[in-house]
Amino acid sequence: MSDCPYCGWPDDEPVQGVSRHPTAEGVLAWTRCACGSLQARVLTAGTVRIVTRGKPADGRPQDERRGAAR
Repeated sequence: MSDCPYCGWPDDEPVQGVSRHPTAEGVLAWTRCACGSLQARVLTAGTVRIVTRGKPADGRPQDERRGAAR
């Protein structure tokens, strides 16, 4: 899987689960990254697909967010 483009955190290790909603495609899960970026993921039989990602809420420059501790 990929890494967050804002902080480099691995996308397969979301920091916080926000909510889960059953859909016709599977489950829509909203998660939050270490930098605060909100992500929508579609979970189906054995697969995870990030369908949208928001920018982090804080005003720090992108270079400072890349140093986030894992």
